[in-house]
Amino acid sequence: MLAKKLSVLYNSIMKKFSAAVTCVLALILIFVSGCSAEYSPYFYAMNAEAVIYINSEVQSGKESDYNSLLKETGELLEQLDNSLSVTNESSPISAFNSAAAGETVEIDENAYNVLKIALSMYEFTQGYYNPAVYYSVLAYGFNSDTEIESVDDLPESEKLSAYVELSSCFGDVVLYESEGKYYAKKPEKTVVCGGEMLSLKIDLGGIGTGYATDKVDELFEKYGFNYGYFDFGTSSFLCKQSYVNEDGMYSLGFTDPRATYTTYGEIRVKNTCFSTSGDYENYYTLNDTRYCHIINPFTGSPVQTGIMTATVIGGSAAENDAISTALMAMGKQKAASFICESLSDKLVLFTCNNGGNYEVITNIPYENFISLSSSYTYISAAEV
Repeated sequence: MLAKKLSVLYNSIMKKFSAAVTCVLALILIFVSGCSAEYSPYFYAMNAEAVIYINSEVQSGKESDYNSLLKETGELLEQLDNSLSVTNESSPISAFNSAAAGETVEIDENAYNVLKIALSMYEFTQGYYNPAVYYSVLAYGFNSDTEIESVDDLPESEKLSAYVELSSCFGDVVLYESEGKYYAKKPEKTVVCGGEMLSLKIDLGGIGTGYATDKVDELFEKYGFNYGYFDFGTSSFLCKQSYVNEDGMYSLGFTDPRATYTTYGEIRVKNTCFSTSGDYENYYTLNDTRYCHIINPFTGSPVQTGIMTATVIGGSAAENDAISTALMAMGKQKAASFICESLSDKLVLFTCNNGGNYEVITNIPYENFISLSSSYTYISAAEV
């Protein structure tokens, strides 16, 4: 019965996962025998599903550690949800958003840590990652009750200009710690839009999933689980080792963003975190133009750079979340240059629609990238 229930849940999760970056898990069996779970390996937090898979064949007899891992993961995700939520009025981030310009707000340690990473990534990506595009996200009908049914419903250019002006002061947020408490000072900047005075607002949900993935990686290490993985919302992923393959490597397949359930390429990975951003899930189309939830901070509008997906592998999942989002906004030439100049310590690739010709641009050596589709042309980022 347990095996049947887990199989149904597994199939459900994997259908959703294949819409993003698909990890071909070599038919690994995930806790369908040998271990009983007091806590569920399935979670929901930050408006996304998360799941832990541990191979039971090599780690049987660790039921207590497994349950402790699940328990602490659930507690962690709940804490982060409460810290980073923009809809929960009692969350530290909601308090920051509601504060007046120039006001200092006490936040908790989780919000402080994630906001610190966000500020670092804002600077590292030269502003292409910016969690202060809050107003644009709402104006385009994402994470809001605003209904966009025609081009007439799209926000006016004057409003977008105001939103861009306001979001550009994100780097002026001041963080500090004092006597064991954490604080964030809001920038003095305000703009008047539609007769209303607006101050800076942020949404850290994007890198929040990556931060959670990094923390779950620490829990895997704490309890000694070396085989399995953690998937959070199909965008942030922790990949440990595969028990099935002798070298411990997983086959990581990349799904075509324009052809669901079809992979265009594959590489082999283990003991790493990776994150993916794309225009293929949360979007709508008006007059043959695609509008997705990822906002270009320099235009205030959904990204329309030709880049369809971006994946960053290695190091911190939180940082990878920010970088993959930034690459989407950079455009082909800028993104390729940024990969070569600033991301040599990571494996990076992005897909690009170049006038109807699909390209995969990457720093992954050709001999390590298995091409699975004739629809995509492999291009070294160094050659763009």
